[in-house]
Amino acid sequence: MRTGGDPREGHSAAPPPRTGSTRPAWGWRLAAYTTLLLLLTASFQVAAIAVAGSNAATGLTLWGVGPAFLAALLVSWVMMSGVESRSPAALGLVAGRRGATDFFRGCLVGTALVGSVGVTMAAAGWLGVGLAWPGGREVLQSGAHVTVFLLLAAFLEEIAVRGYPFQVLAEALGPGVAVVATSIVFAVLHGANPGVGWTAIWNTFLAGILLGIMYWKTMSLWLVTGAHFTWNWTMGVAAGMPVSGLDLGVSGVESTVRGPELLTGGAYGPEGGWLLATATLAAIIWAASTPRLSRDPAVLALRPLPVRRLRGSEVSNPGVRTSVHTVSEAK
Repeated sequence: MRTGGDPREGHSAAPPPRTGSTRPAWGWRLAAYTTLLLLLTASFQVAAIAVAGSNAATGLTLWGVGPAFLAALLVSWVMMSGVESRSPAALGLVAGRRGATDFFRGCLVGTALVGSVGVTMAAAGWLGVGLAWPGGREVLQSGAHVTVFLLLAAFLEEIAVRGYPFQVLAEALGPGVAVVATSIVFAVLHGANPGVGWTAIWNTFLAGILLGIMYWKTMSLWLVTGAHFTWNWTMGVAAGMPVSGLDLGVSGVESTVRGPELLTGGAYGPEGGWLLATATLAAIIWAASTPRLSRDPAVLALRPLPVRRLRGSEVSNPGVRTSVHTVSEAK
């Protein structure tokens, strides 16, 4: 997968994009993407079970999330390269300093949002966090395993929901539809979690809105992956609380949640309470209004699918601005 290079070089070397008349309709492309993703995930999962066993290759393990992650990467590459004639990096996966910076900035957003909820709960006497040290090595192993698992799971969900499907919807129907539609899918995917309720579904939908706005304003999967990752990591590893109703079983941290379940989320974790809903709404307002979120010129130079809708974007590299407008006018 091509993920780097100079923006101007990437623009000149990339093959010309296919026009709308030579591609299937947007609905057929999304159907093909979804079908391939499900088939490849199932195939890779069967292979993982054959290698690691059914217990190791399902649930909250790297063998469980790994097959789906690899399937999402492969299907995204097939659709972008084979159907759209674009580099998969145009989904927002350009490597280098900007990608690392975006990931770090996203981590700050996720940590600040969930951390503010945890601090509020602690200040109200609703959250107690204690340490339990069964052994230094066990704590490190448990924390490292869960951290890698959460990182892969966040990356999987972002590339599968806010990667190719988001760009197809934004190109065909506009960014507003893309943000809302992918947020609905994001919420539905969490609908089978243990103890899920309507507040939890609503909060997951709001999280999707926040991540969708951040993605549209930056065209960076690194940014939203960082925010998604630390959203979960702050709850599950730093505070030892359930994440979307799941007990991650991290050694070393134990939490006790008291207070009104309507606000704290109770056994489901903060995602089931209205404190997190309030914080997420505030973050949505920030993301929609802040000038600190801007698009990566290197990604724009690779011509993301909704390039015509990016025509009015402020781009720091004049050469990239010209290339984006030229492609937009040619389509």
